[in-house]
Amino acid sequence: MKTLPPLTHPAKAPTPRRHSPAPTRRWSEYRACLRWDFGFTCAFCLLHEVDLFGAGGGEGLGGTTVEHRIPRSQDRDQEGDYENCLYACRFCNRARSTAEVESRGRRLLDPTQDAWGAHFHVAGDRLEPMPDDGDADYTHRTYDLDDPRKTRRRRARRLVIEDRLALLQRLPGEIRELLQLADELKQRDLRSFSRILARIGSLREESRRTFQDLSGFAAVPVDAPGSCRCEDEPELGLPAWLEDQLLEIQDEEESGGAV
Repeated sequence: MKTLPPLTHPAKAPTPRRHSPAPTRRWSEYRACLRWDFGFTCAFCLLHEVDLFGAGGGEGLGGTTVEHRIPRSQDRDQEGDYENCLYACRFCNRARSTAEVESRGRRLLDPTQDAWGAHFHVAGDRLEPMPDDGDADYTHRTYDLDDPRKTRRRRARRLVIEDRLALLQRLPGEIRELLQLADELKQRDLRSFSRILARIGSLREESRRTFQDLSGFAAVPVDAPGSCRCEDEPELGLPAWLEDQLLEIQDEEESGGAV
């Protein structure tokens, strides 16, 4: 199983558009393509759908939007242009509203043209602009990338995943030690042997729950679309920059709970 990392780091290269949907004036029909193109992740603040909705999926709840780089209020002719559409959380979409792409010599960065990692860096649970980067600063302020609601969600994911990973590293060793002790006790102290077996059972149940908690951070949500508007064979995969950050978690039955 592949899960999200504790924190998503910005891409070191622009995010390429892998989908080429048939044009439509109903830009909401691009959602499936955009979800896959941007890895179910807000193109700006890097919150994943699971940060917004949890493990159950949230398509249709209004938490994510199709963001128009050139706002529809400024150019209606581009509202159905896929190249003008980006995937954004509701927080970023509302923060920007209809702010200009360029203002006072600064421009809003475009994640399909600009490498986010060249302009922003992770600092704790914040996504801060690089020093002396005017475009990054303007983008950061316009989309309010460190809105407290966003930093809280980043922190929540980080704390849970870090804690569960630490458990999966620790539990197998404890279980092995107890199994060895149980083997030594089973012929001479049945009462202690029974207590050790009960403790082993508890640890195995804890390992199972830990794995279940991590599975809630699967990078591909349960409601991921199986088709999109693309006429050719759609590319239903995650972008490379996100795929490279995912954690491979083995089922506890295969590894005893180890990562």
